[in-house]
Amino acid sequence: MTDLWVLLFPSFTMFAVMVLTTIVGGTMRAFAGFGGGLLLAPIFSLYLPPKDVVVVVILLNFASTFQLLPGMWKSIDWPLIWRMVPSALLGIPLGSYVLAGLDAALFRQIVAGVVIVLSLVLLTGWYYKGPRGRLQDSIAGITSGMLTSVAGIGGPPFVLYMLSAKGFSPVEFRIFFTVFFAFTQLTAMTMLLIQGAMQPLQFGYVGTLLPLYLLATALGAYLFAKALKNRANQIKRISLWLLLAVGVITFAI
Repeated sequence: MTDLWVLLFPSFTMFAVMVLTTIVGGTMRAFAGFGGGLLLAPIFSLYLPPKDVVVVVILLNFASTFQLLPGMWKSIDWPLIWRMVPSALLGIPLGSYVLAGLDAALFRQIVAGVVIVLSLVLLTGWYYKGPRGRLQDSIAGITSGMLTSVAGIGGPPFVLYMLSAKGFSPVEFRIFFTVFFAFTQLTAMTMLLIQGAMQPLQFGYVGTLLPLYLLATALGAYLFAKALKNRANQIKRISLWLLLAVGVITFAI
C-alpha cells in the first residue's frame, strides 16, 4: 500500500496541491455548473501525463454529476439537450485523435491557453452576439466535444455560446451544463476505454480524490441553493479571476 501511495504521489507537495485543487474545483463546478475541469486540468497537468489528466478529470466530473442530477431532473430542458448533444458527440473522436499526438508540454500549454482565453473573455463581459441556429449549435458542440476528449475541459465553447442565449437564467445555465457534460463525458470515457487509454494508476488517483470532490460538490450545491444564489455574479467573477491566475501560472511553468 505504501509503495502504491508513493507511486501515486511521489511528494507531499503534489498530494497537497492536487487535494486543494480538487476541493476548490468541485465547489466551483457545483455552484456554477462549469469550471471544475478548467481548474483541475491545468494543475493536474503539472504532475500527470496528458492521458492521465483527461481520464482523471472526466471520471471525477462524471461521478459528481450523479449528486446534482436528482435535484435538477424535473427542470431539465430536454429539447435543448437533444439539440446540442449530437454535435458534441461527433467532436469527441476528433479530440481523441488529437490527444494521441500531444506531448506533455504542448498539452499543458493548450489547456492553460484555453483557460486564460475563456477567463479573459468572460471577465470583459463579452458575449457572442452573432446568429444562432443549427450551424452555430453544431460548431459550438463539435468544439466542445473535441476539448472534452483532448483535455477534459469541454466547457469554454458552450459557455461563450450559451451565455448569449436569451432568457437563460443562472439556474437554467447550471442545469444545462451539468446534464450536457454528463453525455459528453460518458462518450469520452467510452472512447478512452476502447482505445486502451484507461490504466489502473488513473483509478488510484480517482479513488483518492473522488471522496473529496463529492464532498466539495455537495458543499457547492448547498451554497448555491441555500446561501449564495443572490451572489452568483460575484462568485462567478472570483472564480474567473482564480481560473485566470491558474492558467497564467501553468502556461508560464
